[in-house]
Amino acid sequence: MDTKTLTSEIATRQNFEKIVTYWNMLPDPDPILRKIGKDITTYRELMTDPHLFSTIQQRKSGVLSLNWELQQLDSNQNEYDLINNFLNSINLENLIDQILNTPLFGFTVFEIIWKKDGSYLIPERIDEKPQEWFFFDQYNNLNYKKNFNPNLGTNEGEIINPLKFILVQHKPTYQNPYGERVLSRCFWPVTFKRGGLKFWITFTEKYGNPFLVGKLPRGSSQQDIDNLLSSLDNMIQDAVAVIPDDSSVEIKEAQRSSSVEVFKELMNFMNSEISKAILTQTLTTEVQDTGTYAASKTMGDMLEKVQQADKRIVERTINKIIDLIYQINFNSPNKPKFILYADEDVDKLLAERDQILVNTGIKFTKDYYIRNYNLLPDDFEINTSEASSFAEKEKVNEASSFENKDITDNIITQLPDKLLQLQIESTLKPVLSLIEKGESYETIMEELAKTYPAMSTNQLEDLLAKLLFISEIIGRNQL
Repeated sequence: MDTKTLTSEIATRQNFEKIVTYWNMLPDPDPILRKIGKDITTYRELMTDPHLFSTIQQRKSGVLSLNWELQQLDSNQNEYDLINNFLNSINLENLIDQILNTPLFGFTVFEIIWKKDGSYLIPERIDEKPQEWFFFDQYNNLNYKKNFNPNLGTNEGEIINPLKFILVQHKPTYQNPYGERVLSRCFWPVTFKRGGLKFWITFTEKYGNPFLVGKLPRGSSQQDIDNLLSSLDNMIQDAVAVIPDDSSVEIKEAQRSSSVEVFKELMNFMNSEISKAILTQTLTTEVQDTGTYAASKTMGDMLEKVQQADKRIVERTINKIIDLIYQINFNSPNKPKFILYADEDVDKLLAERDQILVNTGIKFTKDYYIRNYNLLPDDFEINTSEASSFAEKEKVNEASSFENKDITDNIITQLPDKLLQLQIESTLKPVLSLIEKGESYETIMEELAKTYPAMSTNQLEDLLAKLLFISEIIGRNQL
């Protein structure tokens, strides 16, 4: 077997002769940009649309509202403190907001400006740089456009330094390393919406005011007609006009309601398309008169899944920054991990885990509660006596539960067997009769479905109610 053939790549751009390179630059395959002959700045201009901007903010807010934590795991305490101090020293919320631009533009590039901190190098700033300053080459490597001027035929692409730049991509492929752009799906809806709004404004200016119709006697001179027309024009502006006593002015309201609805429907449809492109649904941005709870719940779940995917992009990017800090400063393979979490995640998972550990005798420090539960030092005190006496309380509660269980078992065993037998027989008598008379299994099951509602369980229910009452009284006496 020729292992060299298996370990080497055959289907490459370099082996496909029909592909024409442009200064070693891989053309952006975005169909919108290629058709209109513009670059990615076109999509940045789209965000001036109010509805598009609001849907983007709604998508981002699901991640920006999360809490963050740096999990120490098996990392060294000094290394952990360095990373934790770094994350607290930068504008992390702004960095996360910029990382969330990745699904919108397909990819984002961040430049790290390092600084000396004692014997360590840590990032002083992490800045998002414009996508139009970069391109991918024939090997899908990200290049910085150095001295780029297509008019002069100059383009010196420089492969980025991986310790200096961080590339974040949204669903990249070999064919399209530029990533999948959500804003590409919004270009035509926003464009048609702007065109429709322009016509709507023109229509409103033209037909928003009532028509003034001036009437003159037949045979009036052109001078008289021009004078009346000038008076009507002034009347539209000032609502005052002077006309001859043998002339008249008639006001007619424009019938425009049906035409206005056409413009509204166009705007609503385009807004709906924008919402679907950004949020994958429309219900959270457009409240309609119809809809069900199930539909809103389904759409809410879809939006949550989109935000979960965005959250993973943020976590992966910041953990990549942590990897670079370790690569420059440390040799340890054990690194802390950056995570995002919601408040309810803490209540349900972290709190339950900590409670179990406390119950086994583990004591957490005050710093631990401050770091993991966002508490202030003056908000609480650790009761060590209660934690130390927990084991004794557990033993007492366990013994009490066994004692209550023994009393309940004694009550059940003291019930006469004949009484229980009578209760069961009276309840199941119709069923036994069907079994005796039934010709086949199918016949028995059909008749059983008809007979079940007529089965009498009153006596058995009364007996169970009495047992529950006795058990509750015993339980209260044991408190």
